[in-house]
Amino acid sequence: MIRKIRALTVLLLVFSFAPLHAQIDQEGFDDYTFKIAIYGPDDEIFIWWGHAALIVENTNWYYPRVYDWGIFSYPSDNFLKDFIHDRVRYMVSWGTLNINTRIDEDRDITIYTLALDRTAKEIMYDYAESRVRAEDRYYDYHEFLDNCSTGVRDILDLGLRGQLKDTLENVPGRISMRHHVRRFTWFRPFSDWFLDFLMGRDLDEKRSPWDEMFLPAEIARNIVDFKYIDEHGTERSLVSSVQLLNTSKTRPPILQEPLITWPYYLAAGLAVMWLLFFIETRREKFPRLFRILWGSIQSLMGLILGACGTVLFIGLYLLNYDYIQQNLNILFVNPLLLIIVPLGILFALNKSSLICPDRSLRFIWTCVFIMGGLTVVLKIIPFFYQGNHSVYSLILPIAFALSNIPGKIHMLMNKKI
Repeated sequence: MIRKIRALTVLLLVFSFAPLHAQIDQEGFDDYTFKIAIYGPDDEIFIWWGHAALIVENTNWYYPRVYDWGIFSYPSDNFLKDFIHDRVRYMVSWGTLNINTRIDEDRDITIYTLALDRTAKEIMYDYAESRVRAEDRYYDYHEFLDNCSTGVRDILDLGLRGQLKDTLENVPGRISMRHHVRRFTWFRPFSDWFLDFLMGRDLDEKRSPWDEMFLPAEIARNIVDFKYIDEHGTERSLVSSVQLLNTSKTRPPILQEPLITWPYYLAAGLAVMWLLFFIETRREKFPRLFRILWGSIQSLMGLILGACGTVLFIGLYLLNYDYIQQNLNILFVNPLLLIIVPLGILFALNKSSLICPDRSLRFIWTCVFIMGGLTVVLKIIPFFYQGNHSVYSLILPIAFALSNIPGKIHMLMNKKI
């Protein structure tokens, strides 16, 4: 009997609160506050560019609900491996506001409170709720077109009845997408160079501020002074207040524009070039040491550049990533450079087979230098422009030192003398 009374009591409570919940959803949007949280970068590669989330608060109950785009799961413990094999699943999810965790991670945290009309709140809330349903939450992620930041951008534009996109879509952007990416990687030299190497010509075009909002930082930049026409025809500021909750004390700052890094890579390339020349001047004095050192350097260079070229080749022709397409770097850095590895070993061991390792190596590096130089010349034509300055600045001096060209120049100079 007692169990029946308890069950009946629970049912009465459920049915009594159901109309109240429906009334809040339908008529209580004046009690809802919508905010956008912009988080700074973290250590993991997929958070190097920060994160954005939509916060919905009930001001009566202070019940914050956070909607996140770009949340993912992957089957193994290796994100990069699963990402390359396209096994990462991305979804929209909701959770609670966990600011303390982000503060403990020493990330920048800024909260933008939105001054939305009731219609915008209702549209955004209904859409967010529909996206977190099990049958609708998964989607095809894209680094520039559909990520955590564009999800927040799109739902905000939906609530504003298209006014955000209409205002920002046809305005010239500040810098290219390549430059936007590198604003966040300037303090990681290898990653900065490698990402620059992978990005194709399409990312060198300037886009609109709407497109630039693939970055959370650009959402903040574009909404803070944005004005829209509300449901009553009145112009209203989109952001009513900005709250800075945490400023990172240990992380490098986010640059407004990327550093010009190609002179540093050129200096590194020239330093290696002169080191190679110095080693070659000791060839006759220390023939065995030179052979081992020269062959080892060649094999190492072939392994590094061949691996980079292999990743680029896979992205271009097997995975078909659109932001890697139209990449001129494949002309002089490709999987064929892996042949340098065994040739360098043969040279170091003083082994000759059907081919001469020294001549073969110099021929390959001559081709690398000529094809790399061709990409520099092609930049004159706007259609072929690619902002890969750091790539050829580092590689061409090294390829020049290892090629046939210095020997030919030396021979010509001796003939003239």
